[in-house]
Amino acid sequence: MPGGLVVPVIRDADRLGIGELHERASTLVAAARAGTLSVDDMTEGTFTVSNLGMLGVEAFSAIINPGEAAILAVASAIDTPVAINGGIAIRSIMRLTLSADHRLVDGELGARFLNAVRSRLEDPEALHRELANT
Repeated sequence: MPGGLVVPVIRDADRLGIGELHERASTLVAAARAGTLSVDDMTEGTFTVSNLGMLGVEAFSAIINPGEAAILAVASAIDTPVAINGGIAIRSIMRLTLSADHRLVDGELGARFLNAVRSRLEDPEALHRELANT
């Protein structure tokens, strides 16, 4: 935002489908742009997604917001040569970095979370099926 960073909270995100998450996020973004977010809209968060990908950032590490357990840094998707089945191919690669407070989140759980996110991003058809069911 022109006035600085705001971190709105999507409550009960773990219980929402992707369509519902999108809807709630869109509502909060509109409120932030209109300057109508309340204090309640920005407090008691537990996890943040920080996206600098739209600014062309290739990779970054985000700092956990006070009181939260973790933050996921999402960078740009960049066409990159990769080795596949003994050959070279161009694939869109996006770096994700998870910073977690190890007093609250075990590192293995964080790794499992990142692998689950990666699996879903690498299978867009499964994501489309999930969206169709919400």
